[in-house]
Order: sequence, then C-alpha cells, then structure tokens
Amino acid sequence: MVELLLAIVAIGGVVAVVYSYALYPLALFVVGAISQGLRDVAFVFRKSERRLEMQRSAAGTEPDWPPVAIVISAYNEERHIVSRIENLLALDYPADRLRAYIGSDGSRDRTAELMRRFEGEVRIVALPFEQNRGKASVLNDLVSRTTEPIVVFSDANTYFERGALKKLVSRFDDPKVGGVTGELRLLGNAGGDNQDSLYWRIEQFLKFFEARIGALLGANGAIYAIRRALWQPIRPDTICDDFVIAMNVSAGGHRLVYEPKAWAEEDTPEEIGEEVKRRIRIGIGNFQALVRHPQYLTRTSAATAFAYVSHKVLRWTAPHLLLLALAASVALAAQTGSSGWALYALGQALAYLAAWAGWQMSSRGVKLPTLVKLAAFLFALNWAFLVASWRYATGRYAGSWGRTSR
Repeated sequence: MVELLLAIVAIGGVVAVVYSYALYPLALFVVGAISQGLRDVAFVFRKSERRLEMQRSAAGTEPDWPPVAIVISAYNEERHIVSRIENLLALDYPADRLRAYIGSDGSRDRTAELMRRFEGEVRIVALPFEQNRGKASVLNDLVSRTTEPIVVFSDANTYFERGALKKLVSRFDDPKVGGVTGELRLLGNAGGDNQDSLYWRIEQFLKFFEARIGALLGANGAIYAIRRALWQPIRPDTICDDFVIAMNVSAGGHRLVYEPKAWAEEDTPEEIGEEVKRRIRIGIGNFQALVRHPQYLTRTSAATAFAYVSHKVLRWTAPHLLLLALAASVALAAQTGSSGWALYALGQALAYLAAWAGWQMSSRGVKLPTLVKLAAFLFALNWAFLVASWRYATGRYAGSWGRTSR
C-alpha cells in the first residue's frame, strides 16, 4: 500500500506539471475551437442579434460613450509619470467623459511634484499621499472617489494605444459583462536573458482561448476595466490586486471577457534576476488569493474552476509537486531496490540540475539557445514560486511595494 501511494506521488506529480504546462494548452485550444465553432453556427440562426449588428455597422454613428474613471497607483515613477499622464490626455475618448485618478503612494522621488504640473487639467485628479501604504490601499481610496459607471485600472509605466479605451469600454454594451481585460504587449529585452516576453505570449494564447470558453482568469493589471457597481474593496495587504479584483467580479456571477484590440505597452527587464524578484512578490500574492478566496473555485462557473486549477493552482504548486515526486522516487528506489525507480529519480535530478546550470550561465551573460533559456526561465519561475510559498507561510511579506524594472 505504501509503495502504491509513493508511486502515485512519484508519477502523478510530474504528470500534473506536464499537464499544466503542455497538455492543458492543447486541450484548451481544442475545446475553445469547438466552442467557438458552435457559437458561430448558433449566431447564424440568431436573427435578432444578426440584425442588430448589421444596423450598427450601417449606422456608422458615434456611440453614447459612458463616463469612465481611470485609476492608477504610482510609486517612485518620476521616470514615467509625466508621459503617462500625457498618454491618458491624448486618448481617443470624449474629454467630458474621462477622468483619471492618480495616487502617489508615498513616493520618495519627484513623482508627487511632477503630478502637480497637471493641477489645472480637470481630467486629472492627482492625489499625492504622503505615507507608503501599498497599492491596494491606494486603489481602495481612489475607487472610493469615483462616480463614473466604468472604472479602468492601469499602471504608471504602461501606455495605452490611442483607441484602446473605446475598444475596452465597448464590450460593456453586453449587460452580462462585468469586467473586460485588454492585451499587454511587452517591449524591450532584445539581448537579455529574461524570457518573460516569450512566456507572456504563451499566457496570451491561454487567455484568448480561456475567454472563448467563458473561463477568463483575472486581468492584465496594465489594462482592464470593471463596472463600478461590482467593485469590492480589497484587503490592504493584497498583492495581486488585478487578479483579486477581476475574480471577485467573476465569483459574483458576472462575465469576464478579453478584448485583444484594446492594447497597452510596457517595458520588460532584460535580466532574469529582476524578473525573479518580481515573480516572488507575485507568487506571494498568488498564494494569498488561493488561501483567502476559495470562492474562486466554488462560486465561479465549472469552466472557470477547471481553468483555475489547470492554469493557476497547478502552476503555483508545480515546484512542490516536483519535489514531492523526486522524494517519492528516491524512497521507492531505496525501498524496492528497483533500478527503474533509481533511473527515474536520477533523470529528474539531472533535469533540474541542468536547468539550474542554464539559469546560472544565462545570468552571467553566456549566450544560450532559446529553448535552453526558456528552460532556465521556467526553473527560475518555479524557484520564485517556491520562495514565495515559504514567505507567505511564514508571513514574511507586506502590502507596501518596492520598485522593479517592470
């Protein structure tokens, strides 16, 4: 019986991780393609919807755009804050329907001073908070001041495409839609070792097909929106605020949709070391959400719960599953004397050692093939999750933030 349990752990841990990273995207693609095909067929027979869409196209008139609030919490963003505000003022959206609420979270640089340049602009509400309390507290304060029916969330170092806001807001024409996430395009990293841009493209693929089956998970913090009526204040030490805010909308029974035509740009750090620091903090937020919000599994749709486990929970716990699988393999090899289990354990250990070596070489500037760099990045990502789980379990984190390149 013990051997059977150890075998299940030894094989099941590896299979679960392979499923999450490789088999789930394939299954999602197939299910999403079938689902979209059925929707296309159904649309042919929905005469009222077809007629309405043709009328909209024929009319060619400007819609009655709703008032929108853009909310941004900034910390030590003197490098970006002026150009970010100018970017907001240049958006293709009626000026009398747009207002940006920007809070400086106790910045120690010139962020608050630079924000004051726009005091005469009625579309900009600048709030230079003196104390550094953390992004979640600032977001709670900013949203509490809004009266607009649509609230758009973004970051100080992100830049919207000029027409992005209209594309984002247009999806709220459907009363069932409670939140819309846009597309984040990562720039830079021409010669660095950080493979976050490649990893992010894979994430965008998943997001696209998850949206097709009604299982969108969270939001792109750089560009997303919710109905103001669905806003729920978040706990002050919340780290992954975008994920929690969006999933609260989903758990409330409202649809989250993806609009890739509404896009924003953001730089990505070239060095993987910078990315690991960021991923550790995000990982802490992931475990926060997993423990604090069981309703993301119990009060969302079956499709969302399926995607949440497959895409998120298994990824966050992947290093733990792999370590358990390795330990079980070693125990089986020692207990049974089987050369098969011994080779299985050795293969795992060598694979992890090789990925670690790739990470170290890549971090030192050694030029490696893309696949090797991707393996090194995945090792670093899982290392970050492992560290994050320890820090969360021991309470070694805070809601206030430190700045990284991204």
